[in-house]
Amino acid sequence: MYFRQFFEPDQAAMSYLLGDPVSGQAVAIDPRPDPCQVLLLSALLAERQLDLGLILLTHTHVDPDEHLPDLYPGAQVLVGGGGRQPAGLRTVAHGERLLVGTQVVQVIATPGHTPCSVSYLWQDRIFCGDALALGGCSQAENGECDPGRLYDSVMNRLFVLPDETLVFPGHDFHGRTVSTIGEERRCNPFFAARSRDAFLSRYSKRDAVVAKDLFQNRV
Repeated sequence: MYFRQFFEPDQAAMSYLLGDPVSGQAVAIDPRPDPCQVLLLSALLAERQLDLGLILLTHTHVDPDEHLPDLYPGAQVLVGGGGRQPAGLRTVAHGERLLVGTQVVQVIATPGHTPCSVSYLWQDRIFCGDALALGGCSQAENGECDPGRLYDSVMNRLFVLPDETLVFPGHDFHGRTVSTIGEERRCNPFFAARSRDAFLSRYSKRDAVVAKDLFQNRV
């Protein structure tokens, strides 16, 4: 399986490409509409002789990437249920198994950051978008975040995965592009050995802190 990680510096956003060389099928996770990334991704697909069949979004906000189908013709865009559903995008449900050639990507619903947040499990790695920040906690945006659901998703959907599961986030603000479930369960200061009430109490303090500070764990 071919794997490539991308970084978009303006928003410190991470995106990913998975390709099955046996079947020639590929999926992109949270690709950015940035022209440079579109060109790079298209070039890699051509170089590897891969056909991009699916675009997997971990979440959408008020203005989702409705133009992605135009940037990647022929690719179907998938989003989680529970939030605003842009026309023409396919909704996926918790537990759904997506076939990518000979490979399987499993959908894990992780609502909280947004109502539609989902994570994607492939082999030994989880692509969690903003459901879990490495060493931190995702920020609230546009009033969509439900801290209680976020805590439940992390504890009951992500932290139950094996310790060695690799965690690939939606953003990189610290030069860290990968962690493990075991490390986050033991060391993440927002979740480690912290009750749901304690998490909600700490999260409530974030209303007075800018997003940059939140991701740098200054609260």
